[in-house]
Amino acid sequence: MKTDIQTVGFEANEDLLAFLNHRIERLKKYYDGITGIDVYLKSVKDSENETKIAEIKVFLPGPTLFADHQGESFRESIIESVDKLEKQLRKRKEIMTEKR
Repeated sequence: MKTDIQTVGFEANEDLLAFLNHRIERLKKYYDGITGIDVYLKSVKDSENETKIAEIKVFLPGPTLFADHQGESFRESIIESVDKLEKQLRKRKEIMTEKR
């Protein structure tokens, strides 16, 4: 499985990257046919505060799954995005087992 992590507007530290990789590894237990994952971490400043955005694409044979979340921290955004993907992967696996 190929993982591509891109950051926009900041440089990610080792702790954040380790946390991200740990959360992404959890996706493997829901669906073993994952061919690749693209992660985009963005830091967007508006007039009052700074929004942290995590966008994650999961490539499978067939459809591509996508989830994103905007939050006050990257950890929150990553957790929410991965949780959304876990639900999508469970549903995808359920559909595949029903077709057999």
